[in-house]
This record gives sequence, C-alpha cells and structure tokens, in this order.
Amino acid sequence: MGNTLGSRIRFLRDEKELSQLEMARELNISNAQLSRYESGARKPDPEMLIQIADYFHVSTDYLLGRVGFVKEASSGYERLEDKDLLKKTKSIPGLEQLIDQMANDPDQAKKFIKIWDLLH
Repeated sequence: MGNTLGSRIRFLRDEKELSQLEMARELNISNAQLSRYESGARKPDPEMLIQIADYFHVSTDYLLGRVGFVKEASSGYERLEDKDLLKKTKSIPGLEQLIDQMANDPDQAKKFIKIWDLLH
C-alpha cells in the first residue's frame, strides 16, 4: 500500500492550497516534522493523528488507509461503505474492483462521491 498516510496528508494539504510551512504552523509542529510525515520517514503519534484528522474533517481511518473514503455528514462521518453500495457490488460487474482502486486514490473517490450523490 505504500505511504498511504503521508500521501493522504499531502493530498488534503494540497487541496486546501496550504504550503507545508502554513500547515505546520496550524498544527504547531515544525515544517521538517510535517515533511517527515508526508514522506513516510515518521508517523505522527496518536494525538497528532487525531489533530490532523480533525483539522481536515476526515476520519483517522481515512488517513491510515483503513477506509477508502469518507465524507462529512451533518451527523458526523458517513462512510460510503456503510451504505447499500457494497451490497450491490456483487451484482454489478467491475464495481467492487473500482471501489478497491479508489481506496488509494482520493481524487477518484471524490469524483465518485459527486456522481453517487447526483444519482441518489
């Protein structure tokens, strides 16, 4: 799976158009420390992981690669996996593989969520 945590932190930082220095200041850590997280040279401790997840409004499971994608709902975090979608994957050829591929590609997941929302 590679450096899922680091790549997801960088993706989220880039999405907010933040430099490493700006985000490091927001998290009250050094720029070098954030760089190590993104490169995979270091992993944040549990408290910092929670702080990063809260900052970006994502789950720690998302950051760690335990779920493909989540979106924030008014009642908290809503996993796409919790919907009826996975029940339907068995009947739609190729859909299960598509979801697996999106688990490591936040850009694709974001597009899929938009399409899913439009259809439902």
